Amino acid sequence: MPVGETRGHPMVNPFGPNSPNLEKVALDSILVILGGNELLKDRVESYWRKLKDLGKKIECVEFEGEQHGFLTNDPYSEVSDVALQVIKRFMTEKSN
Repeated sequence: MPVGETRGHPMVNPFGPNSPNLEKVALDSILVILGGNELLKDRVESYWRKLKDLGKKIECVEFEGEQHGFLTNDPYSEVSDVALQVIKRFMTEKSN
């Protein structure tokens, strides 16, 4: 986030008051990985639902009981392996 800005800045909040309208923006498919105990879970859910409502190709996969950054906090865990498989599948499907 740029110095002096708030959480309403478009880089942080794509649906904030100063953000461009994304309805007509062509976006590639988006994958959202969400921890079930994510600190900002409500914001992440709002983000992907709004994009979905705009007709964007977006997929959200939630990992129950996981915190923000679980992939990097414990990269060799079973849940991180599953998350990486989800990312791999998504990339493979969408790169055709």
